[in-house]
Amino acid sequence: MRRALFSVALLAATVVAAQNLPEAPPIGFFGSYRVAADKMDPGNLPIIGAWRINFSKSDPALKAQNRFKDTGMVIYTAENGGIKQEVFLYWPPTKADYKHTFTDDAREFFFKLDGKNIYPNPQGPNGLGQTVAMWLVDRNTLFRERATKGVVDEWVLYRVSPDGNTLTWTSFNGGPGNSGHNVWDRIPMPQR
Repeated sequence: MRRALFSVALLAATVVAAQNLPEAPPIGFFGSYRVAADKMDPGNLPIIGAWRINFSKSDPALKAQNRFKDTGMVIYTAENGGIKQEVFLYWPPTKADYKHTFTDDAREFFFKLDGKNIYPNPQGPNGLGQTVAMWLVDRNTLFRERATKGVVDEWVLYRVSPDGNTLTWTSFNGGPGNSGHNVWDRIPMPQR
């Protein structure tokens, strides 16, 4: 009897508490309203910084695909209320034009964490008409949706470990050479 009374009292308290909570603000596709400030100013997110590929923890096919060399790196920089992502097949890059011309060894693109699939050329200016949308799920997790000529063709979950030292990309439906599990280790920001 006591257990039943306790359960009823707990349920009633939960209903009353829920009625007093404010409704969460609309935020779009998904993610917590608690990260709204980080969406506007991502400079303090754990993904910001430099990361080196870790083949021993990544999908074994990644090394065979030759997408990255042992010095492969990705750099995330906060700017203009968004994030600039630079991806390097190897470091240091031998071509300085990767910022404006798609190259096999490096590329750069910019996005905001607003879930709008309007940010151009996630694989570089390659003529494929690609755009990317990014969402901040929580402080350690970003979700990426790429579209080619308006058709969504890739999803990637970016996840930073709780200690901030490991970044994992988990790709879905990216096609040959673009799916799997990539693991990155945090490194000091290189001189540029």
